[in-house]
Amino acid sequence: MSRPTERRAPTHFWLLAFLLLTASFYLLTLRPGHDWGDDFAQYIHHAKNIALGLDYTQTGYIWNPRFPELGPPTYPPVFPLLLAPIYAARGLDLGAMKVIVTLCFVAALYFIALTFRPVLRPRYVLVLLILIGLNPYFWRLKDSVLSDLPFLLFIYLSLCLIARHPGPGRLRARTILFATVLGASCYLAYGTRALGVILIPSLLLTDWLRWRRITSISVVAVATFVVMAAVQSTVTHWDTGYASVFRLEPHRIATNFAEYASYLSGLWSNAWWRPGDWVLLVLFGMLGAVGFWRRVRSGRVTELEVFAVLYALAILPWFEVQGRYLVPLMPLYIGYALVTVQGAASHRWRGTLLLGLVALAALGFFSEYLVLMKDRGPEGVGSANARLLWRAVERNTDSSAVVVFQKPRALALFTDRHTTGMQRSGDDRDLWDYLSRVGASFAILGPSDSNFVYQARLRRLIAEYPGRFQLIYRNPDFSLYRIRARGERVNSLSPSDFHRIPVKVHAIRVERPRSVSYP
Repeated sequence: MSRPTERRAPTHFWLLAFLLLTASFYLLTLRPGHDWGDDFAQYIHHAKNIALGLDYTQTGYIWNPRFPELGPPTYPPVFPLLLAPIYAARGLDLGAMKVIVTLCFVAALYFIALTFRPVLRPRYVLVLLILIGLNPYFWRLKDSVLSDLPFLLFIYLSLCLIARHPGPGRLRARTILFATVLGASCYLAYGTRALGVILIPSLLLTDWLRWRRITSISVVAVATFVVMAAVQSTVTHWDTGYASVFRLEPHRIATNFAEYASYLSGLWSNAWWRPGDWVLLVLFGMLGAVGFWRRVRSGRVTELEVFAVLYALAILPWFEVQGRYLVPLMPLYIGYALVTVQGAASHRWRGTLLLGLVALAALGFFSEYLVLMKDRGPEGVGSANARLLWRAVERNTDSSAVVVFQKPRALALFTDRHTTGMQRSGDDRDLWDYLSRVGASFAILGPSDSNFVYQARLRRLIAEYPGRFQLIYRNPDFSLYRIRARGERVNSLSPSDFHRIPVKVHAIRVERPRSVSYP
């Protein structure tokens, strides 16, 4: 047996062992419920429509162009396609859907390892996987039925394939197959999140930097991508709602850069030493910048450097900054820092620096897990009062009713009502015109907490136009109002009347952490 084979065998063993342990840890610690961020509800509603053979776009969510940051009219279909078999077999089983998300993450770790294998020595690849796979930041993501981790998988699958590009040459059956797989992989990223389109210019620019030409393989890959994207736009989803969230303004870009840095520090949260996250953020940031610059300066610019730059430029102008947009860049951020450590001139310095970084990170990980393991997870949409609200909406509104709520997609999923969000800016006349145009006849006011931060305007409207809002249901967290037409007589309710409102209270089942299902 040759020496390279002997070296790869134990490395491959440790990689598979780590992936198995990570999968077991994540699956055994799945938590019940789901938080209030209602992106998940739209993905599940799309999956429901696929499973039941319904129109993909008919989720009940009415997109408000004056409130685009709430979410686009539809989401791309790849993640819902992954969820559709779960819905078909088990219905709205959040636990089973979280298993799909977890498996996508473990697969993403595998392709991250393959992507960095030409860049880092085996021990550094393993450190990279540990700092990502055991990071509490990613551990939290497994409890959200969102596209972040599937997107991470398809991004690094595509980067791994681009790295294995055969180069210029005549097309043959084998290279055509490779090109088709590469194009399909890039589409899977795009079909999971629109930002996946960055892979296409990354592929073409990498071609040019390597060979000073666009290869025929890349042309076939791009053609495959275009065909699949065209089918998507015709059948399910067209990216029309995203343009409104871009702001090409220097002030916005600078502000977003600072906010993204703050989000990135969440990788290194430390419950025992609060400055620890910023210390590691700066250390890894400085080391990562040096590692990136060294590769660029040495002329070793690959698909990784090209993608990192193009993706960062794509997310900086977004109007609504979210930390999860950084997920594809996080392995690169850590990986380039390890490139610097690996390239240190002194063996002693390499070992000391690597040990120090891992020790500081491990201290933060351990402190965070001690706190997180005491938390059952967010009740969110499965809380007692949320379930009472779903029942109240079902009993007090017609199936064709349009309800205004800050979490419209969750409301649409759990009640099968038409829903919309209320814009935060503009004068009241514009707002009333919008509500009239969409036929809004009910409004819901949620609790005053961080999950419902956009409700100030609705509270003010209720206070300033008491004749337009009739309270018909209330529980400790939510109030359901009927929106009355101008001049319509209001029959007000007193608190003593609430017990007479016909709302049937269903028993709330105790949920097992590994199999969460809402009726």
